[in-house]
Amino acid sequence: MIYQEDSSDEGAVKRRKERTLEFAALFKEAKQGSQRLMEKITNQFMIQEGVSRRKALEYLGSLKGAGLIVITNGHKSWRYEPKAEWDLFKVEI
Repeated sequence: MIYQEDSSDEGAVKRRKERTLEFAALFKEAKQGSQRLMEKITNQFMIQEGVSRRKALEYLGSLKGAGLIVITNGHKSWRYEPKAEWDLFKVEI
């Protein structure tokens, strides 16, 4: 069976990239903060983009895994790592 990508798949990928950029921009604006601030930014993203908590945490995990958000001090604080932007997005946010 041959899988053919249709336009709805392409649109979903584009939307995911846009949401990822938007979420990263929220963290970049804050630069660094506590776990509480991370939760606040995540909730703001959920409301702004209309995504569930599960989906927002999936996006957050992607940002952490890619090195854009670095957790420090025993998971009590974080910082945004702008050096990772070019490699990931090919643009600065």
